[in-house]
Amino acid sequence: MHYDALTLAGMTTELRATLVPGRIQQVVMVDAHSVGLEIYAQGLRRQLLLCTQPQAPRVLVVTHKLRRGLDQETQVLLLLRKYARDALLTKIEQPDAAERILHLTFEHKDVGITVLIVELIGRQSNLLLVKENGRILDCLHRAPVENTTGRALRPGQMYTPPVQSKLPALDDGRADYYERLATITTPDGKLWKSLVATVAGLSPTAARELAWRLAGDGEAPASAATVLAIAAALQALWEPVLAGDGEPGLIEENGAVVGFAAYAVHYRGEFVPAATLSEAVETYYASPQVQTNPSLADPYAGQRAGVRSLLQRARQQVQRRLAALAGDEPAPGEPAAMRTAAEWLLALSSQVVPGQTVLAVPLDDEPLHIPLDATLTPVAQAERMFGRAAKLERAARFIPVRRAQLHQDLDFLDQLDLDLGGAANQPEIAAVREDLRSAGLLSSKTTKPGGPRDGHKPGAPLRFRSAQGLEILVGRNARQNEWVTFDLAHPDDFWLHARGVPGAHVVVRTGGRQPDDDTLHSAAQLAAYHSGARDERAAAVIVTRRRWVSRPPGGKTGQVLVRQEEVLTVAAELPPTAIPLNPEEKRR
Repeated sequence: MHYDALTLAGMTTELRATLVPGRIQQVVMVDAHSVGLEIYAQGLRRQLLLCTQPQAPRVLVVTHKLRRGLDQETQVLLLLRKYARDALLTKIEQPDAAERILHLTFEHKDVGITVLIVELIGRQSNLLLVKENGRILDCLHRAPVENTTGRALRPGQMYTPPVQSKLPALDDGRADYYERLATITTPDGKLWKSLVATVAGLSPTAARELAWRLAGDGEAPASAATVLAIAAALQALWEPVLAGDGEPGLIEENGAVVGFAAYAVHYRGEFVPAATLSEAVETYYASPQVQTNPSLADPYAGQRAGVRSLLQRARQQVQRRLAALAGDEPAPGEPAAMRTAAEWLLALSSQVVPGQTVLAVPLDDEPLHIPLDATLTPVAQAERMFGRAAKLERAARFIPVRRAQLHQDLDFLDQLDLDLGGAANQPEIAAVREDLRSAGLLSSKTTKPGGPRDGHKPGAPLRFRSAQGLEILVGRNARQNEWVTFDLAHPDDFWLHARGVPGAHVVVRTGGRQPDDDTLHSAAQLAAYHSGARDERAAAVIVTRRRWVSRPPGGKTGQVLVRQEEVLTVAAELPPTAIPLNPEEKRR
């Protein structure tokens, strides 16, 4: 089921009517992907769930009390307690009706105005707490380097929303609006697929409903509608929801709940109206069909949660070290200024009289005022200042290097977090835990260090054959990435990786042949699909020869430096021309 931008539009109107203004009384981390807010508004306490689970991101008011689901307190939770708890919720906005992004504005008497941004965009779903000026305080899932949308999501960065390239559902006055809308009717294939590909904010559910309203069949061909009919149908679907006049309800088939919508659905099953959209969404996610869905019900949830807790603890340790560095780093020019003051104090020490508190040095640009310590002789104070200057100089050299290492650690934790989410069994979950320990990011007591180069098998990478007949290897985690790149690949093989996000190392084994464009495009799609950019509209993928890929000094498992790269922009989806190979097939 799809919680699309149209659903969020209906939910925004509903939440604004019931929660604004409201007092935030409690903030809890429900799980690793979800925050719960207890809000007192209009004489009632309501429980607002903000869930960024990749398979089921959603926002709704639930009927049960939200409780803490994590033992560890995350940095985001601590910040929300500071900035949101006891604050007044003054605004709930969906800045772009075609995008799944929600803004909640808090006004706190002590710390001022902040905005909690909820991004419900698949695997990239996130919660970000930003200042009134848009500067990020922190986010649930950091992107320490720029991702494929050109955004860096980390504390201190200015927040920018993802770029929306599709056509808005309602005519926005652009000159080519109807010309672009006409492209929906031209391709071969189904109308609903063409609608999803062209119009922003439409899920397959909404698109199939539009196809039914246009042609009487949710699976009608694209040629079954006209441009003006599509524009009118879009307007009839969107405007009531935006105005707060939607018809929330559930979709049932054979007595089972199979979906929800903010509008009446006709193309499938029976539509059962609900009192509120929150009620419909909550009922759907509590249904047996969802609870027994393997994509939502994780058989390894307990083990995965334990490792995720270790990842969070390691991330907090790295973040604390970064914060400590910021406190110790000298200001630009501070070491040189301290040394200059010490030199002048030593040179003019004979001019200092007992009881003097400041030594004024008449320089050409402006006087230098050196505070004097009455407990020390001028020479002793100068020696102490020389020592302080030397310490500041060492810090100025060391801290940038150490900061780069810690950011490298955060990058590795992002990769392990992606590995954990994609781990299909207990050994792969355990491998993430072991990689965390072997990297020195967590104390080792119960698990011995391990990695692909110390005798521990990293598991088999995915293998594909391109239409050209070349083998494509895809690493599924940090260990496999290391193995694929530095053990299986030849220097002349092609190497690919999604740019700016954690993900798979992909190698095209050339055997001395030149890959054709189709092979490289397929390999790039595999790299994008098996990365943190899977749900992006387009992904930028680095392409280079394996010989230009090396390990960074002090890098962790699977981390690399790349030279002489080119970039391909592809759809983050499985390529139709790449044929999966069975593990037992003989390798070259």
